[in-house]
Amino acid sequence: MKKVLATLIITPLVLTSCFYNKETTEEKKLSTTTSPASGEAITAPLVKKEVVSSGDTISVDYVGKLENGTIFDSSLEEAAKKMANYSSGRTYQPLSFTVGAGQMIKGFDAGVIGMKLGEKKTLTIAPADAYGEAYKEQEVPAKYFQDVFTETVPAENFKDTITQTVALSALGAKGEGLKVGETIEAGSTKAKVTAIEGDKVTLDIENTQNPFYGKKLKVGLKIISEGNTVTIKKITDTEITLSIINKANPFYGKKIKEGMEGSMPSGGKMKIMKITADTITIGVPNTHELAGKTLTFDVEIKSIK
Repeated sequence: MKKVLATLIITPLVLTSCFYNKETTEEKKLSTTTSPASGEAITAPLVKKEVVSSGDTISVDYVGKLENGTIFDSSLEEAAKKMANYSSGRTYQPLSFTVGAGQMIKGFDAGVIGMKLGEKKTLTIAPADAYGEAYKEQEVPAKYFQDVFTETVPAENFKDTITQTVALSALGAKGEGLKVGETIEAGSTKAKVTAIEGDKVTLDIENTQNPFYGKKLKVGLKIISEGNTVTIKKITDTEITLSIINKANPFYGKKIKEGMEGSMPSGGKMKIMKITADTITIGVPNTHELAGKTLTFDVEIKSIK
């Protein structure tokens, strides 16, 4: 049976804070490589790059600001002293990273491409290319926000035992040396091996996720599942129709309207963003402190290699 709401996991991109020691300022460095003709080791100078491209490892000085000019991060101590969370114990030095390797927020990564050695530039980065929008949105069928709704589910879902044939390799270490009649355990779920043919194994799986597990199915049977009252209304050979008193609905007993905020069954917060006849768009807050904000970075390219 479908859950009323799915928990969203938001992983905001984080601007790296790993700093490395400054490189020497030699114009050229020697590198040992192999001659493709003779196979002998040769020594050749590395040519210093002048323009940033994807795959380069670069170091930059930067000052990160909000739209109102507030500085929230910087590699320069003079600028960092203007931050509310300035730390005198931090080492302030150019930030090194590999362009295009996903070490930086998307807008910063893309913004430095094409910059020249020693060039200064201001990058303006929208929330989608920085730490994400203020809310992560998801469309949910409108009926899941009704106080009572019906759901028709394949009858197979409510069997106490489900038979499934899978590849032995899908069982990992549990599939090694497996024999017919043995029982595999995965957490609270058990599966009995009923047949092995070549690289295929047939399992009888205990369907403990079935809210009616261990009960004889009949019209009128009622149980409490995840806070909801679920009643069987109709049974056919292939389907079962349920009536659900939807107390897990965070807005149970209330008239739904845009802008309402509530808590999901998982405990996370959510907000009604948009309502249509068939769907409701919910937003789950992005908890990163810079989520939903347009950022600017004053950047200077210090080295390219």
